[in-house]
Amino acid sequence: MPAQLCELDPSLHDLMGNTTIRQLEVLRVLAIRGALAMHELATLHGITRSSATEVVDRLVGHGLVERRYDSLDRRSVEVALTARAEALAAQVRRAQEASIAVLTNVFDDEELATLVRLLEKLALPEPPTRDPGDAGPAGVDAHVRGSGAHRAAPLPGR
Repeated sequence: MPAQLCELDPSLHDLMGNTTIRQLEVLRVLAIRGALAMHELATLHGITRSSATEVVDRLVGHGLVERRYDSLDRRSVEVALTARAEALAAQVRRAQEASIAVLTNVFDDEELATLVRLLEKLALPEPPTRDPGDAGPAGVDAHVRGSGAHRAAPLPGR
């Protein structure tokens, strides 16, 4: 683990140890998008509203999110990060940025440009497909693609 992540507030380590993947994902979405209605959280995560309510209940218990009620319609509930969660998110973000800086210092400018281009390609909603007639480097197609109809060749001696 990079040293920058080890230097995080010890209470963050305790908190993260008691937080589920789904809860972390809700926190990440709220940190990126800001406050969301409960039904939006459920839709974004592909879960029922009751499941979203359970996740939010636990995060409220950890002091990481708060519910905000519409003064005109108490049925309308918005979920937002608490100041504590925002401070923790900023701390994690700074540690991640420092770790990435340490890891990327081994690359020259050309290598960094290539890495950025590849990461941007991976981040596309639909990664571009290669032309089947384009013979890429040896071994590029050794992994399984698509429906599983194509199988990689067995390794020698197996």
